[in-house]
Amino acid sequence: MKIYTAIFSLFFVLFFNISCDQKPKNPVSEYGDAMIDSYKKGQQAGVTANLDALKKGIEAYRAANEKYPPSLNEVRDLIGSNIDLSQYDYNPENGTVSLKK
Repeated sequence: MKIYTAIFSLFFVLFFNISCDQKPKNPVSEYGDAMIDSYKKGQQAGVTANLDALKKGIEAYRAANEKYPPSLNEVRDLIGSNIDLSQYDYNPENGTVSLKK
């Protein structure tokens, strides 16, 4: 009987130590992490929206000039926004634009 009590006690102590291994939550830190994640998601949404605007600007340029623009700088005025063009790859041969990886 003593061996069963000892084994039970050992399992209880191990289980208690494993379950208490988590650090206590810090609400301020969790809030800050959530805010940073939201900010990053907002930035990514902006970059994706700008990609769509660039595609439409390229098509508008092509419709007006019967060729694709030689660079993304040519469509900057058509978009009407100051976009950081260094975030995008552009192929002037076929007019494809994508996010840089």
